[in-house]
Order: sequence, then structure tokens, then C-alpha cells
Amino acid sequence: MKQDSAINRQYKETSRLRRSLSSIFHLIGAKARAVTERVPQLMKSTDYYPMLLFHTGTNDTASRNVGRIKEDFKALGGKAQSFGAQVIFSSVLLVGGRGSPRNRCIMGINSWLHGWCRHEGFGFYDNGTFFNDNNPLKRHGTHLSRKGKGIFGNRLASLVWRALN
Repeated sequence: MKQDSAINRQYKETSRLRRSLSSIFHLIGAKARAVTERVPQLMKSTDYYPMLLFHTGTNDTASRNVGRIKEDFKALGGKAQSFGAQVIFSSVLLVGGRGSPRNRCIMGINSWLHGWCRHEGFGFYDNGTFFNDNNPLKRHGTHLSRKGKGIFGNRLASLVWRALN
């Protein structure tokens, strides 16, 4: 499992604020299906998880197979729900090249994900266009830069802190 140091740093700060927050798992680049498969291996049934926050989907959208992406999110939601925690899905981040077919797919997935989360009783964290306005991507336009990871880590840490306090 790869660790993302910028996001991990933010997690450590949040952990000091809330001692019951005990685990964070980074599956960098993982698609929703892979995360669903890994959840049982990562989480102990004897532990208490007050909140599960999932941020995935950007790599899923490369195929633009919307039906499969939705099914993968539904499977992940079902698996997460079995732990009895508050479940939150973060919106899929847009990639470089506004207006690209991939971004249209991402916007469609985010719209569906928002409604589906509401229907299922999950939380939805909308990253909106914040990232487009702050140049968070590396030159190739797909992955977060160091600055982007810092911004994203701060935003997720803030979300976790607000949700658990």
C-alpha cells in the first residue's frame, strides 16, 4: 500500500485533535472496484470506525464506462455500510483539459453520486470547482501536484474534524 505523505501529514494533525480516529488507508490510484475488494482486508471487524471516507473514481473514468462505474460505487457503498459507520463519498476530481469527454463523464458521475448518496443515507463531499481555480494538478493534468495534495489533504482533514466533533 502506497502512502501519500502530504495527505498523511494532514491526517496526523487531525488525529491529534480526535483520538478515536485511528486508521487511514491510502490506496493511491485504486479504482472503486479495487477499494471494495480491499476493504475487508484493511478493516478489522472488532474495531470501531466512526466514519469511512472514500475518495476514488478518477482512474475509473478513463474508460468512461458509466454503468460499470456506478455499479462499482454501489458495491463499495454496500460493503462500507456493513461496518455501521458514517459513510461519506468525495466527488471525483476533474482532470486537466476542461470540457474534455472525460470531464463530462466525471461531472455526470458526480451528479449521479450526489443523488445516490442522498438516497442511500451516505454523506457526499463535493470538491466542486475549487481545484480548477487553484491549479492543483501536475503538468499531465491527471494527478495532484504537491500543492494540490496539500490543499486536498487540508480539506479532507477539515471534513473529518467537522464530522467527528
